[in-house]
Amino acid sequence: METTPKTEIDNRIAKLQAKLREQGIEVAIVTQNADLFYFTGSCQKGHLIIPAKGEACYLVSRSLDRAKKETPLASVEYQQSFRQLPTTVQERAGNIKRLGMELDVLPAALYFRYAEAFNGADIMDISPLIKEMRMYKSAYELDIIRKGAEISHKMLESVPRFLRAGRKEVEFAADLEHLARNLGHQGAVRMRQYNQEVFYGHIMSGKNLTFSSFFDGPTGGPGLSPAYPQGPGWKIMEKGDMVLVDYLTVYNGYCVDCTRVFYLGTPPQNLKKAHQDALYIHEEVIKAAKPGTPCSELSNLAFKMAAELGYEENFMGYGTDKAGFIGHGVGLELDELPVITAKQHFPLAEGMVFALEPKILFKGTAIAGVENTVYFNGKNLEKITRFPEDIISV
Repeated sequence: METTPKTEIDNRIAKLQAKLREQGIEVAIVTQNADLFYFTGSCQKGHLIIPAKGEACYLVSRSLDRAKKETPLASVEYQQSFRQLPTTVQERAGNIKRLGMELDVLPAALYFRYAEAFNGADIMDISPLIKEMRMYKSAYELDIIRKGAEISHKMLESVPRFLRAGRKEVEFAADLEHLARNLGHQGAVRMRQYNQEVFYGHIMSGKNLTFSSFFDGPTGGPGLSPAYPQGPGWKIMEKGDMVLVDYLTVYNGYCVDCTRVFYLGTPPQNLKKAHQDALYIHEEVIKAAKPGTPCSELSNLAFKMAAELGYEENFMGYGTDKAGFIGHGVGLELDELPVITAKQHFPLAEGMVFALEPKILFKGTAIAGVENTVYFNGKNLEKITRFPEDIISV
């Protein structure tokens, strides 16, 4: 079993403790699975207590045995009941006035329970601190992401074995998912945003390519029913269909996002041109990425180029279904920072990993463009996903 190194966990906790001291917060309590994993190397049910100074304590209600094997933290204790929590916090941090929690994901009913348990303490939102920390990947995290990209590459290489006219989208998707699981894909994809969810990703063909959904992105797909209205559907793929494979791989917790387009037959010239235009925008954004460049500048550049090339109406979607970004951070969750949008101005810095996906949509017929997971190495952006980017005829 691969576990997170102690040095990695210690560094993360020390960085959060420094941020807590800057904010005048005496203690943080971490409960969300992705954050628990980030700070402990485990996501067994419980509370991670991180005082602004001193040793962190992982209180685990289930499963204690697994948590002790998975985390390098020295202090791992059994939490018999919720009533134990305030006592343990007081032992670690004394009488507290300001308590930090992940208020972006904490359900309101639980918030009120914590507020009652820590009567008199102000509960502060530390989710921005944690999300900004997680935006910068370490060499250890980057190595895991690169291994995930290898799974993505092998999955895309296998597409010609499974893709053919006469098959349902969901049949084709199941073949790719089976292969990816055998290669180490964990299956589950985590998203932080409320009511955002995804299962592997999106595979669509023909008229389903621009089928809109609730999913916050340029593509959606019909899904198999309104109960889960995104991703591959029951449509039978036909000769002359474009097939979009926008699939995630998740290895040891970390997401890699990659999109490639395939064509059942020979793609028409106008589609080839649009695809090359989308790739041109993609490459120009990569060239423009320099140390300190605000993410908003990259987004503005892409939308400006799309308008100049004649794609203003259909770049990143249509009308109210347009995506307002051309990229999003990836890591333990699919929707991490930074978001490459006009509204976010994080300066590019070493360690940022995000999926870059400037796409051109043609209503009901086609999509042009690819998606790559990229890494800012301190000087420029480098592609982690390196599968061929041209439209692939099958």
